[in-house]
Amino acid sequence: MSAQASGAAAPAPPPPPPWTSPPMMTPEDFHRFCLADPDFFERPELLADDADRFAAARLDAPPGWRRTTSDWWIQLRPARLTLPAEGWLVHVSVGLADLEKAVEIVWGHCVERGVPFDFVRGTTTAREVNGDSADRFGCGRLITLYAVDDAVLTGTLTDLAALLHGLSGPRVLGALTHREGPLHVRHAAYEGPARPGTAVFAPPQDRPLPRILADDLAAQHATPAGDFPYRVRSALRLGCGGGTYLARTGPGEGRTVVLKEARPGAGLDRDGADAVTRLAREHENLEHLAGLDCVPVPGCYRTAQGHHFLEREYIEGTNLFAESLQLPLGVEEYARREAPGYARWAHGVLEHLARALDALRERGLRLGELKPRNVILRPSGEVVLVDLASATALDDDRPPAHGDPGHTVPPGLTAAQAHAYLLNRVRVALLLPVDLDDPVKVPTVVAALARHYPLPPGQGERILAGLLPQGRPQRPDTAGELFAAEPLDWPRVRDALVRGIHRSATPERADRLFPGTPTGPRALGGAAFGYGAAGVLYALHRAGAEVPGRFARWLTDAARAVTDPPPGLYDGLHGVAYTLDLLGHRDEALAVLERCVTPPGPDLYGGRAGAALNLLHFAAVTGERRFEDEALRLAETLAAEAPAPRPPARPDRYEPVGLLHGPTGVAALFCRLHEHTGDARHLDLAEGHLAHDLARCVTAPDGGVQLRHATTMLPYLHGGSWGLAAVLPYLLRHRPDDTRAALLRGVHRTCGTVYVRFPGLLRGRAGAIATLAAAHHGAPAHDDAAAHRTSLETQIRLLSWHARTWQGALAFPGLRMPRLSMDLATGSAGVLLALAAAFEGALVLPHLQPWPARTTGRTRGGEPHDRHPRTPGA
Repeated sequence: MSAQASGAAAPAPPPPPPWTSPPMMTPEDFHRFCLADPDFFERPELLADDADRFAAARLDAPPGWRRTTSDWWIQLRPARLTLPAEGWLVHVSVGLADLEKAVEIVWGHCVERGVPFDFVRGTTTAREVNGDSADRFGCGRLITLYAVDDAVLTGTLTDLAALLHGLSGPRVLGALTHREGPLHVRHAAYEGPARPGTAVFAPPQDRPLPRILADDLAAQHATPAGDFPYRVRSALRLGCGGGTYLARTGPGEGRTVVLKEARPGAGLDRDGADAVTRLAREHENLEHLAGLDCVPVPGCYRTAQGHHFLEREYIEGTNLFAESLQLPLGVEEYARREAPGYARWAHGVLEHLARALDALRERGLRLGELKPRNVILRPSGEVVLVDLASATALDDDRPPAHGDPGHTVPPGLTAAQAHAYLLNRVRVALLLPVDLDDPVKVPTVVAALARHYPLPPGQGERILAGLLPQGRPQRPDTAGELFAAEPLDWPRVRDALVRGIHRSATPERADRLFPGTPTGPRALGGAAFGYGAAGVLYALHRAGAEVPGRFARWLTDAARAVTDPPPGLYDGLHGVAYTLDLLGHRDEALAVLERCVTPPGPDLYGGRAGAALNLLHFAAVTGERRFEDEALRLAETLAAEAPAPRPPARPDRYEPVGLLHGPTGVAALFCRLHEHTGDARHLDLAEGHLAHDLARCVTAPDGGVQLRHATTMLPYLHGGSWGLAAVLPYLLRHRPDDTRAALLRGVHRTCGTVYVRFPGLLRGRAGAIATLAAAHHGAPAHDDAAAHRTSLETQIRLLSWHARTWQGALAFPGLRMPRLSMDLATGSAGVLLALAAAFEGALVLPHLQPWPARTTGRTRGGEPHDRHPRTPGA
C-alpha cells in the first residue's frame, strides 16, 4: 500500500520526471523501485529511512550555497557556480561504519574550497547502493566531488588523502584508485547515465592526464603482485559483490575451473555483511561437504589486488533455469502431447535434487536459498549444487539476509521443512514458472500443475504442504476465482479492475497519477500513454468506465508542467493529446498537440509513424487540412527511409523489430494512408516495410509463429509476432498471398500458448487476448473462428494465474512481477482493455483497428468503435 493510501505521512512528491522512451531495464533497476512500497513500484527516494539519515543530510545549505536532492543523494553547489558539461569526478568509498565521519570531513573541505559535492543521505540508502542487488557500477559512489579543473582535482586529492587516511571501502569500477584509497577518480559527463562503458579506468582522449594521477595510472597497469595462476575465459555472472568466471589454470595443468570473486565492502546484505563474508562461508561449507558428489570440489582460496577468489570444480552440464526454457506448454494440443514426457524428466531431476538436499542435512547443513540457476544437471542426470553461501547449521531457522526472495525459505522452519519448501519452489520453476509471493496463489498454481501435467497420486497435496508449511492461507484466491468461474462474469471482473485502478490513483502527487512499471533508472509514472496516466485513462474510457474529471485535469496539468517533453504517441505529447480528445477535452488536446515537434525516429512508439497516425485522427475530427498535410509530410520522410528489401540473416540485438519500434509500425501507417487516399503506392510501402519483419518470422515446434530478435524469439505485441496481426489482415484483404496467410494463421496459433510469463498487454497474456479478440471481431465468419474462440476463452481463464486481490479490488503485477502496476503497457489497465476487446469489441491500441474493419460510426480517417456487450467470441 502506498503511503498516501495507508494514511501515513509521506515525503513531498518529487517533480515530474523527464519523459523518455523506456531504455533497457536491468534487475538492479527494478530492485531499487521495490524498496519504498510493499505493493507498488515506487520512487526510490520515498524509502522510509528517516531514523538513520546522517546529521549532514538534515542541514540547510551553507551561506552562498544551494541544496537540492536527487534520488538518495543530497547535492550541494556554490550558488554562483555553473558546472561544465563534463569534468573530473572524485568518489569517496568508505565502509558504513565510517561513512558519516567521511561526509562531515568532505562537507568541511568542500564548503571551505568551494567544491560542489553529493553524498548519500543515510546508512540504509548507502547499504542499498553497495548492496547485493545493486548496480555494480554504482557501488562505492557514496560521496562524489566535482573537480571542475586540474587544479581543483589536485587540491582535492591532496587534502582529502590526508584527511581520510586509513578509511577504506569497495573499489569503484571504471574509476582510477588514488594511492591506497578511499579516493577514486574518473572523467565523465556531470549529468547523464552513471554506468561507464568498462570496469577499468581509461584516461580521457582529448586532454593530458593530470600529474597527480600519473603514479595511480602506472599502478593500475603494473603487473599484479602475488600468484594468480588463472586465465579468465568468460564471465558467467557479474554483480555488485563480484563475479563468477570460467577460467583456465596455469600452463602446467591447464584445467578448466570456476572462479568466484568477492569484493571487500561490496554486495552488502540486509545485515551489512559483504561478499567476502559470504565467499568465506561458502568455502568453509564446501570443505565441510567434501566427498559428496552433489557439490563441487573446492580449490584454492586466495587474494589478488584486494579481491578474494575461490576456485572450485567446473561442472559439465546445464543449469535448471536453462533447462526450464524447454517448457512444453505451448498451444494446447502440443502441450497435451509433450507435457507427460517433460513431467517425467522433471520428476526424475527433482528426485536427484531431493537426495542432494538430504545429503547436506546428513552432513549437518541446511540451505536457506536455492535458485534453479544454481542447480547444475550433469549429462548423467545427477545434480550439483553450486552456490552454498546460504548453508548454515541445522538449528539455524533464520532466513538468509541475502538472495532472491522468491527462492528463500521463510523464517521459523525446521531443516526438513526448509528443504521441502526449496525443493517445491524449484518444482514450480521447472513445471510452471509463475510468481508465488502471495501465499493465496499457491493453491491456484498447484491446481494448474495438476491440470497440465500428470502428477503422481498425492503429489499435489505434497506440493501444497511443502510450499505452505504453516498451513493453507485463511482467505481464498478471490482474484483467481473470478477468472476460473464458468461462465466468467465480465461486468463483475470489469468493475473489480476499475475499482482497483480508481483506488490506486494519487491525483495529489505531481509525479504520477497511477502506480506503474518503471521505464528507466529514474523514470516512473508521468503522463505518457504507454507507462503513464494517459494510457490508463484511455483504457478506462474504452472499457466504458468512469473517468473522473480530476483525472483529466491531472493529465492536462502534467503535460503543461513538463518542459521539452518528447512528442511521441506512446512516450510523449501525441498520446496525451489523443487521450484528452477521446475524453472530450478537444481544446486542451489541441493545445497539447501544438507543442509537438517532429519526432526524430521512424517508429510507432515515439517516432513519426505514430505522430502521423495521430495527426490523421485530428484531421478527421477537426476537419483541419493542416494536420493531414503534416501527416503526409511525415509519411514521405518515412518513404524516403524505407528499409533495405532484405534484412540481415541475424538482426543485431539493438536493431528494432515489430510493431512498436520496428518496421511493422511504419507499415501500419501506410495501410491507414492507403485506406485514407486509395493510393496503391502506400500499399506498396506498407508491403515493403512489413516484409522486413516477415523475413524474421520463425515457426516453433508447436506450429506458432514468433518474431526473431537477434537470438530471441518473441510472440508479444511489443517486438513480437502478435504485432504483425495489426497489419497483415489489411494487406491480405487487398493483396491475397498464401504464404502471408499461413504466417497470420501461425501468429494466431501462437496466441493460444498455455504458458505466458507476464499478464500485461504489450509483453504478456493480455496481448494474446487483444490479438485474438481483434481477429474474431474483425472477421467472425472465417474458417478459424472456432479455434480463435477456444484460444480466447483459454487465455482469459489463465489470467487466474496472475490476478491479485488488492484492497478488495482486482489488480495485476507489472513487468518482472515483483510489484503491482496499473499502467497500460504492463499492468491492470492493459488487462482491462484487452478484456473489453474480448467482451465488447473495444479497440485496443490507438489507430490500429481490426482488419477487415467494421464501418460502424467511422468517418474518413477516424476509428470505428463497436461496443455491444457480447460473450467472448460470440
